[in-house]
Amino acid sequence: MVTTNIMVVYTATHSTRGGIQRTFLLAILICFILGIAVGWVVSATAPKDVQTSAAAWFKAFGDIFVRLIRIVIPPLIFFTIAAATSSIANARRLGMILVWMLILYIGTSALAAVWGILAGQLFAPGVGVGLQPPKDYKPPTPPSGIDILMSFFQTDFNALLAVGGAMSMIIFAIILGVGVTLLGDEGRKVAYYLSLGSKTLIQFVRMIMYYAPIAIFAYAAWLMISYGPVMLGAYGKFLVAQYSFTLFHFFVIYSIIVWLGGLNPIKYFKAQFTPFVVAFTTRSSAVTLPVNMDAARRMGVPEEVFQVTVPIGATVNMDGTALYQALSAIFIAQLFGIPLAPYQISLLVLAAVVGSVATAAIPGGGTIMLAYVLAVVGLPLEGIGIMLVVDPIADALRTAVNASGDNACSVLISRLLGYKLNPQI
Repeated sequence: MVTTNIMVVYTATHSTRGGIQRTFLLAILICFILGIAVGWVVSATAPKDVQTSAAAWFKAFGDIFVRLIRIVIPPLIFFTIAAATSSIANARRLGMILVWMLILYIGTSALAAVWGILAGQLFAPGVGVGLQPPKDYKPPTPPSGIDILMSFFQTDFNALLAVGGAMSMIIFAIILGVGVTLLGDEGRKVAYYLSLGSKTLIQFVRMIMYYAPIAIFAYAAWLMISYGPVMLGAYGKFLVAQYSFTLFHFFVIYSIIVWLGGLNPIKYFKAQFTPFVVAFTTRSSAVTLPVNMDAARRMGVPEEVFQVTVPIGATVNMDGTALYQALSAIFIAQLFGIPLAPYQISLLVLAAVVGSVATAAIPGGGTIMLAYVLAVVGLPLEGIGIMLVVDPIADALRTAVNASGDNACSVLISRLLGYKLNPQI
């Protein structure tokens, strides 16, 4: 019944949303091309002082987007994680499903983050560009293991409201969410408002994204004026690295997972084709949810399983995003010539996993949470604006893989729980 209702809503709204997303993507691409063109004209014809002034103004308009992101990150993390925790805890009657789900979701996301780091090291897309770090940037001093542990637990609540306090905010939100569910019926009232707050902030993010085409135009022009064609080559190498390793994760890792779950990988890819295309074009795991659940049914996953794993997975299981965030951090560090110590690489894997879990299932959500990942590793947040230029292209594939991972894990979870698959493919 739940799935049927979702499918009805999907049928009625997908066409409109898909049209909006295509228009938005077209606006992004047009603004990117215009920004490159304007930047090239300015750099080729304008005097040096005019170039400097123009670049500063273009960067300022791009930085507005970054500042809006900084504002929304702490409350977005709080409400999204607290609401999700309440939802998961309420499903404890299906405890074994949730245990296996979290193990597989976290495990595959961590593996994807490792692929992202490996891709950054092999392709080195940002090496040699030579961007200058912000004037106020200070490289972080290497902390001890105790310092890293205690950084997750701040002494002042105000610290949780800064981007750098995101990990502490996540822990606080999880504990609060569990506490809300332990209140029973009274807690449901609080859970409702947590969910409402999460939806409100996601809508706030959607509103911010309407400014994204302007920010992309501004940043593209700024980068072209300041650094010339070398940035285009860097972006190209980044996308090749991302697509190569993301597709490897999709075809190889998911084939192994569904094979272990007792399903022929060919049947998995056949059933997953439609959700993959929907996710790729709409760039939203939430929009893809109805067709993803229908694909799970066609694979033979029991309804008791996929009605839990797929909706929760649309929020917390994002392998493509984990890979993208880890690769982006490596890329940004290379652009600015900032070396990353081994402890920062380890933190990067953890931050990419947590950041992917906290990412909203909406277009561009991975770039929003990139602010958290960069803050944890100690990289300049200006890197967000740099990644914004290629985000629509990168987001399409990572969202398709995010959605596909939910069903791959659902197949294996069914096998681990003793269910026998009955594929209808």
